[in-house]
Order: sequence, then C-alpha cells, then structure tokens
Amino acid sequence: MATVDTNSLIWAAGLLSIPLLLALPMRIGWRLFIGVGHEASQYRNTVLQIIDAGRQVAPFRATLDDIARSLHIRPNHQRLIEADLFHPLTVSHFLLLPAIIIFPLAAIMALPVIVVGLPVLLVIEYIFIRKEVLVKGLKAIEKLMHWQIIHIPKPHRGLSEDKAKMNEFSQHVIHFNHVPQGAFLGLFAWLIVHWTFKFQSFGIEILFSTMLYIVLLGALGVLNAAFESDLVFVDPSKGRLVPVDQWLESILKPLVGIGLVFLIVRNLLDEARDGNATLFALTILGLLYGAAVVGIAFRWGYSIWRGSRVRDEFGAQVIETLNPLSYDLTRSKGRIEFHVRMVMKERMNGLNQAPIEQLSFADLQELPSSENRGKIPDNPL
Repeated sequence: MATVDTNSLIWAAGLLSIPLLLALPMRIGWRLFIGVGHEASQYRNTVLQIIDAGRQVAPFRATLDDIARSLHIRPNHQRLIEADLFHPLTVSHFLLLPAIIIFPLAAIMALPVIVVGLPVLLVIEYIFIRKEVLVKGLKAIEKLMHWQIIHIPKPHRGLSEDKAKMNEFSQHVIHFNHVPQGAFLGLFAWLIVHWTFKFQSFGIEILFSTMLYIVLLGALGVLNAAFESDLVFVDPSKGRLVPVDQWLESILKPLVGIGLVFLIVRNLLDEARDGNATLFALTILGLLYGAAVVGIAFRWGYSIWRGSRVRDEFGAQVIETLNPLSYDLTRSKGRIEFHVRMVMKERMNGLNQAPIEQLSFADLQELPSSENRGKIPDNPL
C-alpha cells in the first residue's frame, strides 16, 4: 500500500479551507455593507414589525417609502435591506461569493452548458408541472405522512410597485439565495462520477458529470420555482410547521453535505497516496465556483423567463387538487397566534388584485384589537 504524501495532503487541506476562512470576514463585511447604523437598524425594525404582525409588506409600501426618505435611506439601499431580510445569506452563500466577482467572464465560458441545459429543464418542467407529477407527489406525501398542506403567504408576497432594476444588487441577492444548492450539487455530481467510474480521461469525466449536473439542476430549478407558492406542511403529531421549500432543503443538505465530506476526504487520501492531492484540491475549487456560475445563470434566467409562470401554474394545481386553507401566523409581545383566514384561492386573488389598499402604521397598531380583541375568531369557512 502506497504511503500518504503528508506534505501534499496538508497543502490540499489548506487550499480547501481558504473559502471557509474567507467566509467569516466576508459575512462581517456584508453586515457593514447592508448597514449597522441607527437609520438602517430603525428601518429594519420597522419592516420586522410588519412581519411579526403576520402581514405582507405590499399594503405598507407607501408608508415604508416615506419612512426610508425620512431616514435618508436611498431607494436602492432600502430594497437591499428588504432583500437581506426576506432572503438572508448564510455561511454557505459566502463560501460562493467570489463566484459573483468572476460571473461576467465565467458565464460566457459556461454558455454551452446553459444552452444544452435549457431543453432538459423544459422537459423536466413538462413532467413535473404540465403532467401534474409534482402536485400528485405532494398529495401522496400528505396522505403517507399524515400531514396537512396549508398556505401561509410570505411577507414579501403581493402586488407592489417594484422599481428595482434587473442588474441592481438587491436582485442579485434574491437570485443568489438558491445558488448554494446548485453549486454543491454540481460538485457532488462530479465526485460521484469521479469515484464511481474512475475514467482515465478527465474530459469524459467532466462530460458525464455535466450531464448528470444538468438533470439535477433542472429538477432543482423547477422545484424551487414551484415551491415559492408558500405552501407549508403541518405535522400535528409533532406540533410543527415546515415550509415545503425548507422541507426539500432539509432533505438535500444532509444528503449532499455528508456525501461531499465523505467523497472529498476519501478522494484526497487516494490522491495523497497515488496522485497529486494539491491538484485535486484546486480542481475541486474550480469546479465548485464553475458550478456556482452555472447555478447563478440558471437561477437568474429561469426565474425571469419561467419562474412566475411555473409558480402560478403549480399554485393553481394545488388549489384545484388540495384546496388548502390560508393562515396568518402572528407574533405580538411574545404571544404567537395562528388563525385561519380563508381558502388559498381567495387569499391569492386578494394578494394579486390591483391596486392594493395602502395602510399606515396606525392601522397596523390597531390590528390586534380591531380584528380579534383577544378572542379566538370564528372560522370564516
């Protein structure tokens, strides 16, 4: 048995730890960039007040704009603060943040993968959405697990006047939110092919792993777009609420995460014995950021091109097949209340109507007493 090249293994481990070591200072820098001053904190707390009341931001858009102007917060900075609240970045996002820096050039290099992947994505969309495989799957899970699917609209839902430009940084934050799933899935696909088939040609290995990655990324893209319908699993036996999109992520994270750690460690030890561990570490970093670039391009393009259509079509299928109830989840002074409002169809019609009646914060303060007066409301159904 060949001996392990300790020096090469240490260098490889050091290279692989660089993104992790950079993630923490980048996260601190991000907080400073978003704003930690009095004005930014006050605006953030104002938006959180709406979220805690279980309301959507859209009816308070005019009031929020007035508050932002009084605090001398620019509109683009205002949208960035809201994007950070509604789509918070985690450590895994900061591991991949350098991909945004190289994105313009790398996206051109990744164009062939994107072009090949679009037809595959449309085929997966046809199977999942048009053939109603996804909604039937949710119905089967609901029966099998003895769960119930309900609807709880997220705070940023509803018609609002969005003045953000396509290339504005707040839009990058929104679309970057799902990128870590795709990036780590791409690296996972290559490691599976590298470990299973052990091709002698690196080009053939990349070709097979790219094909696998395109299929996995296409399925993930359609699922993410569909699950933006704000559906929630209710598990009565454990007394918990699990948003469907987070349930999907809770399945992927352990599977891909543990698989990545196992495959990277195993292949590093093999390369330290019989190959070049340092080169293998550089290959991992290159493929990770390359997969992130492809993931960003897929997410951005698919969200703009088909995202809202898929979400609306899937939402209509859920209404027709499952007819879930729509709830409000509110928090006030440590007290959490969970109220049924109406069926999902009626709630969606209300969120999408134009124009939305604008409310003031005086209206917000009146909500607990004017609607409930401390009593459990009657079921409107």
